[in-house]
Amino acid sequence: MSAAWTAAAPAAESEDIIKYRQGVMASVGGHTAAATQIVRGKVDYADDLAYHAESIARSMQTVESLFPEGSDFGETRALDSVWSKPVEFKQVSEKAREATKAFLAAVKANDKAALVDEFKAMVDACKACHKDFRQKEE
Repeated sequence: MSAAWTAAAPAAESEDIIKYRQGVMASVGGHTAAATQIVRGKVDYADDLAYHAESIARSMQTVESLFPEGSDFGETRALDSVWSKPVEFKQVSEKAREATKAFLAAVKANDKAALVDEFKAMVDACKACHKDFRQKEE
């Protein structure tokens, strides 16, 4: 994507931001689900693990920006605590982001024991954020 195209893009409406956020988070979930199958040895796609780990880590780089003020309505599972407790949200988001980087580093190092541990730590960090900042599925 060129910088000129980005600069010319109109300011996003809150509804569009929510849809974008949901797409990014669904992508993280999809890559995590695929990585789970590889890490657990359920499928033979080990060569794809770096792609999934990279995708997760890149998506999580700007996770806080996906929840701007004014995007706290509509069809979303984000809890009000995202906006009412911004310091806490940033802290758990940073932990999740750092966990995704550690998982990616272990994958790139081809350290199978470490990547299993880092994968678990990443999943736990994501769950910690979901616990306080995302509605449970019905």
